[in-house]
Amino acid sequence: MSSGYHLGGKLADKNPTFEKFCSILFSAGLYVLFIPFISSFTIDLTTSIINVYSDESENNYINNLHSLFATFLLIIIPTILLGMISPYAIKLSAKTLDKLGNISGNLYSMATIGSIAGTFLTVFILIPLFEIDQVLYSLGILLIVSSLIGLKLIPKILGLIILIVFSFSLIFNDMNVVSLDFQNFHLHPGHLIYETETLYSHLDVIDNYDSINNRALFLNGYPHSIMDKADPYSLESDYTKFFPLGLLLNDNTTRILFIGGGGFSGPKYFTQYYPNVSVDVVEIDPQVIEVAKKYFFLDTSNPKIRIHTGDAREFIANYEGKYDVIVLDAFSKDYVPFHLMTIEFYSLLFDKLTDNGVIVSNHIGSPNDKQSTSDLYRANLKTFLEVFPKVYVFLTDYSKAIQNIILAPVKTENPDENYISDKLKIADMQELKTKVIEEANYKDHVLETAQISLDDVPILTDQHAPVENLLNPLSSKTYSIEEQANNKISSIEDGRNPLAITFSFPIVIATITSTVWLLLLKGIWRKDLMKNQK
Repeated sequence: MSSGYHLGGKLADKNPTFEKFCSILFSAGLYVLFIPFISSFTIDLTTSIINVYSDESENNYINNLHSLFATFLLIIIPTILLGMISPYAIKLSAKTLDKLGNISGNLYSMATIGSIAGTFLTVFILIPLFEIDQVLYSLGILLIVSSLIGLKLIPKILGLIILIVFSFSLIFNDMNVVSLDFQNFHLHPGHLIYETETLYSHLDVIDNYDSINNRALFLNGYPHSIMDKADPYSLESDYTKFFPLGLLLNDNTTRILFIGGGGFSGPKYFTQYYPNVSVDVVEIDPQVIEVAKKYFFLDTSNPKIRIHTGDAREFIANYEGKYDVIVLDAFSKDYVPFHLMTIEFYSLLFDKLTDNGVIVSNHIGSPNDKQSTSDLYRANLKTFLEVFPKVYVFLTDYSKAIQNIILAPVKTENPDENYISDKLKIADMQELKTKVIEEANYKDHVLETAQISLDDVPILTDQHAPVENLLNPLSSKTYSIEEQANNKISSIEDGRNPLAITFSFPIVIATITSTVWLLLLKGIWRKDLMKNQK
């Protein structure tokens, strides 16, 4: 801000015009508009630079500086530009020295009131009710629209094109049709049929999600379960099609525990297609259970499904029996319950499994261990390996840089090198074979654990589980999953390790529009200079 005040004051003394003033506003708005798209790259860049210039002994201290450096790089340009506004506005408003004090006083008064109002508005309304990206988009659009008043025809046309194309780019980036619920101000990718605030999240039920037959459960704006209304017992989300791995790795399965209910896709599938299987489900949010009953065909009278409301760790600690398969699917984009991913919790799960028991644990991240978005799943893998003799890793989609990654710890002692291939051949058994298993082809999704570097991630414990740092929270990049539109992966080494070089439509739009605007901006600021030279 200080640099902006200084620079704005110097520029204001050199042929100030209202068009130049508006061009500063436009530039700030354009940059703010694109912050969500460059935040991931900025965070990864600062992380890489800091890691290069720090040694192991400094890591605990240096890691705390990641967010500081990233934030500095993200906001320095728009902050300087917005700092330039005040001295430039004073210069334009002051026609004579007689009223200079009054004008500057009024402007500082308005700025102070705006700062106070902005602080309270942000803390009590914007952050609790809206996603940070939505706040940034709104601020950028407001600055651009305000600046169009004083710009000439061509910049105005560019500004309108930017706003229109930007809106469409968001739609195409999510590959969904977006409708707006004006009453509650939430963007919904489809037709909203139910919406509520639970004790734990904002819950939406969306029809026509991805296709006319699909219904989706959204928690805090992100999809947690998808159901085909014509076949409510199918598994529609790609990662849920890996749940049957538990039955293949333990072919004597009769008792399954699901940690996390959501739309209850997994429990419905198992009880529908496997008559000898019974399922317990632990779901912490009672309203999610009610929504599943009403909108996702959950039959609570089915004796093969037993639902328990409460915290999963407390339930398991008090449970006296054992399970053949435990499916751990309790994570969301904006919150990870750290107490469900520590060595103490995994030891508890180990004790509650039968001798050949299996865990199927859903994680989200990059399979490229050079990316910070791989840290959380690798830390969980390292923690699992402290408890279980072997953990198998499955990539759900090789074409995506960020994806669901399934960890499958097995309790079997000293499994041989052919264990996983032999077990996956069980998929051909008629009593286990379903359409999901037949199409999944799990053996082509195995990632060798030996290929995964674990030296730079911690073992998670109840005393030390820094999951927020491992989440890459500033960009939320770790949890851009199934619905992300990564248009291209540059290459895949040996058919296993995808390089995380991706291109998204909004980033291309940002690059093009920024280049065009810089050319126009150069013309605006050189115009008066050329007149004076003449």
